[in-house]
Amino acid sequence: MKSLLLLCLFLLLPLRAVAGEHLEDVLRDQRLHGFRSVAAAMERLRNVDDAPGPDAPLDRRWRYQSAMLDLALGGDQAASVKASMAALETMATDEGCVRCRFDVLLARAQLAVRASTPAAGRPHLDQAAALLARLHDDGAREALLTAQAWNGAVDGRFNQSIELALEAYALAAHRHDEAAQIRLLASMIGTNADLGDPRRAIQVGEEAYARADAVNYRALMGTIALDLGHAYSLLDDRPHQRVALERALAISEHDPDQLDTRILALNNLSDYYLSQPGQDQRVLDYAHGADDLARAAGSEIDRAAPLANIGIALGRQGKLDESVATLRQAIDIAERHGNTTYVIGITQELVRILEGAGRDREALAQLHKADALEADLTRQQREKAVLDLQEKYAAERKGQQIAQLSAQNQLKQAQLAAEGWRNRLWIALAVMLALGSVWLMHSIRRARQANRRLARQSSIDPLTGAYNRRHTQGLLDRLQQPVRRRADDSAWNDGTGLMILDLDFFKHINDGWGHAAGDAVLVAVAQRLRGLLRQGDAIARWGGEEFVLVLPDTPAGALPALARHVLHAIGDAPVIVAGQALIVTASIGAVSFPASPGQGWEAALGLADLALYQAKASGRNRAFCVTRVSADAESSRLARDLAKARDAGEVDLEMVPGPPAREVPVAARERLAVSA
Repeated sequence: MKSLLLLCLFLLLPLRAVAGEHLEDVLRDQRLHGFRSVAAAMERLRNVDDAPGPDAPLDRRWRYQSAMLDLALGGDQAASVKASMAALETMATDEGCVRCRFDVLLARAQLAVRASTPAAGRPHLDQAAALLARLHDDGAREALLTAQAWNGAVDGRFNQSIELALEAYALAAHRHDEAAQIRLLASMIGTNADLGDPRRAIQVGEEAYARADAVNYRALMGTIALDLGHAYSLLDDRPHQRVALERALAISEHDPDQLDTRILALNNLSDYYLSQPGQDQRVLDYAHGADDLARAAGSEIDRAAPLANIGIALGRQGKLDESVATLRQAIDIAERHGNTTYVIGITQELVRILEGAGRDREALAQLHKADALEADLTRQQREKAVLDLQEKYAAERKGQQIAQLSAQNQLKQAQLAAEGWRNRLWIALAVMLALGSVWLMHSIRRARQANRRLARQSSIDPLTGAYNRRHTQGLLDRLQQPVRRRADDSAWNDGTGLMILDLDFFKHINDGWGHAAGDAVLVAVAQRLRGLLRQGDAIARWGGEEFVLVLPDTPAGALPALARHVLHAIGDAPVIVAGQALIVTASIGAVSFPASPGQGWEAALGLADLALYQAKASGRNRAFCVTRVSADAESSRLARDLAKARDAGEVDLEMVPGPPAREVPVAARERLAVSA
């Protein structure tokens, strides 16, 4: 029996060799299904039975080396990138392989951008575009469009990037390349989010994730889930944000190739739980997990963000000395790696902790340090803008000279064009200097928003320009600190007014005119509210169509008059979108805190939210202001039913009507009828 088994095994050996994988089969499978990890995909290609040697046909050698180069670039495998580029260069030089030269240029563009700026990659992309006319190959065109889309996204040209990616996607679909389609969808998640359209980012991301999951393209699923988490956070959709981040964490578990994804998922989950009251231990658990992985991997810079979260959580637990020491450790790491954005963000958290501990002198010193760093970062932003303009000028001038060397007249035209660029450069510099600090601070904010590892430092809602929820929570924390006293023992302020407002029937606008119209309405409302604010007041987009106004030094008695101004600012004039007049009104709940001894802003905002509900239930386009709360009010009833609390004499509510109802244009009525 044993001899028979040995004979069977001996006979099967040749069959196993014959049944080994072939290059075209592996490439086809990767087009249809992607791959589990970069390392596994590269190893699979190395082990094909018909790996092309030096005597193999040129087309097969190009396909093999091009596939290896794409994988190596995606996996940051420097040695493999160098080897494949060298092989393609040799084929281009010795055998006239135009597609080999084309692929090398795309790789050089990507490497140049990673090492320098988007402008550094553009000359390589321009040379590749010039070669494209000689190739007549949709695959090459798709590769160029994909590279140009990535360059545009890195350079902040988000609309252009999306257009190029969609064009590349159509070519990939025509070739039935499922993996390429998923990669292009994945690339558009972050671009749409950075463009200020998180809803579109989520729509694209969920499709990309579902398709990647269907074909088991696990190498990309973790990144997609991370980007979805970021998009959901921009909408303040915390439940879906947590689900997306937990997906990324599960996918990256036990996969060495996805270590970066796992570190980011752990740290982003710690950041998520920072926004959840009473979850400091979870913050510490996830942040310690990220820090342990980064330390084990020898990636010191990846420790800065989790250490910052650990320091914040320790501060919340009252462990002030540990908190300060940990935040200083995070700052030291960021300084060693020259990451000024990290240093500024973490230093601001340190200032907040020191202020809360009453260590004002230390807080002031750190605040001065952060201010100096921001000034230096402003200077660097200005210098980078100048450098980008100079590189663009130099690249275009070189292209003009190469194209016009055949005639002296054309050369003169090129020189004139170059002179024009020089003049435009100086004009651009003059405009930049005129814009001054406003433009520069905008650039700094965009840089912070682009840094997803410290996304919590971003303070501005990208659509409306209002503060976001995280920033406003920090502002309210500071306003909630014990009230300082004057020399005569009178209070410095009379309370902080809180107004929470919700746009009426906003879903009808989205359904009837589309999300672009809804976004335009949100922007217009934010602008109108901003026109009412005093120095020191703040407007925040709290989520969706909901805004919160923070009004320091505003007693309860002043709220009805302020609410009337807000209602009329929103509802007096329609919002014009694409030639249509959209009637917009709002419902408001308002309170001044502390409305009762020891009341925190969370409880006060909950009370304002109940007043908002009362305004909605009473017909909308009105405000309900809490003007008094009894000292002996029953907290459970107060937190549950404001109308019953009013009937019991525990609170006083003042209703403020909005502007008179206006006639909705006929076209608008018809569209609302359809959407309803």
